[in-house]
Amino acid sequence: MSLAKLVPISRLKYLTKIREVTIDDLTFRLHYRFTFSFLIIGSLLLAGEQFFGKPIQCINVKDGTVPDAVINSYCWIEGTFTLPKGLMKIIGYEVSAPGVEQYKEFVEEAKHVKDEVIEHSYYQWVGVVLFLQALTFYVAHLLWKLWEKNKMKDIINDLNKAILENEKKTTGKSNLVTYLYKSFGRNSSYAFRYFLCEVWNLVNVIIQMMFINWFLGGQFASYGLDVLMFLDGDYSERVDPMAKTFPKMTKCTFRRFGPSGDIVKTDHLCMLPLNILNEKMYVVFWFWLYLVTIFSSISIIRRLILMVFPGVRYFLLSKFQRLAEPKDLQTILDQSTYADWFVIHLLSKNLDPMHFRDVMRDLSKKIKDGDDSNYEKQVNDTNV
Repeated sequence: MSLAKLVPISRLKYLTKIREVTIDDLTFRLHYRFTFSFLIIGSLLLAGEQFFGKPIQCINVKDGTVPDAVINSYCWIEGTFTLPKGLMKIIGYEVSAPGVEQYKEFVEEAKHVKDEVIEHSYYQWVGVVLFLQALTFYVAHLLWKLWEKNKMKDIINDLNKAILENEKKTTGKSNLVTYLYKSFGRNSSYAFRYFLCEVWNLVNVIIQMMFINWFLGGQFASYGLDVLMFLDGDYSERVDPMAKTFPKMTKCTFRRFGPSGDIVKTDHLCMLPLNILNEKMYVVFWFWLYLVTIFSSISIIRRLILMVFPGVRYFLLSKFQRLAEPKDLQTILDQSTYADWFVIHLLSKNLDPMHFRDVMRDLSKKIKDGDDSNYEKQVNDTNV
């Protein structure tokens, strides 16, 4: 089943879609847009192969006593295994595949002795786990949209458009300036909730990495680096981390009652084509999740710096809004808190630069005058 059938092209455009109103930043979007989409696509690919393909194929003995379908179903449900002692042996001479070695189990001096094995049964759940993980990366976005309540869209008044009718433009600027002036000191919950969502994004990605490491038997923490080191080194001196974590050939032990009532045990080699996709997908996820963690950590540190140092807030706003007069920005920021700056910063991302310059100029005048009626009179004179 092709990717185009599983994931409509219109949904892939979601990754690069430019929103009419911006209410977050790039780091925030790395979680709910890119990571969410990657996990959903991976989940759909695995689900398609699992339910519509052949996720496991086992070699059956030729006596015909047990149908092939039964062996395949049994080994898929019960899980397969590989042996660590066979990971470093020469393929084609000592073993048929990495980890596929003779399994020894016996009783010696009243003790049950058996070879160490690595069990593999997670592949039944990978698609479901990826889907559930994708949902966790979308939670912060849903919370922020719920708390934001289209506030930014409502106060913009179409000023994100460069060309507007003169009357509509003047009215929109006047309403926005009045709103900003009267909302000074009242935006704390708005800014705090956004910061809370950023913290959730960072905590969530760390938890998800820890969960994947547990889910894969402790192999994920250094999985990406291990793969790079293996590819860059001598294959004969290193254990292939992909073959160890996602083996493509494994062993399965099938037990049944024989004609005399004794337990008959047969070993079967099983191919897991699904792991061809898993091993490469998790390498990409390893690097991606670490990258997202780094960006999210930097974003939190940056947010804390902005909260503490007003000078940084002025620098950031003036750097990206060069049309606005520095003295107007300084006047506004001198009278505002971090939360007020946060609202103005979001406006700077949405408003047309010319409109933003005018709004900052009028807001600066309003702060200096401190008289609503005087400001309204100036606006009416301008309209005339």
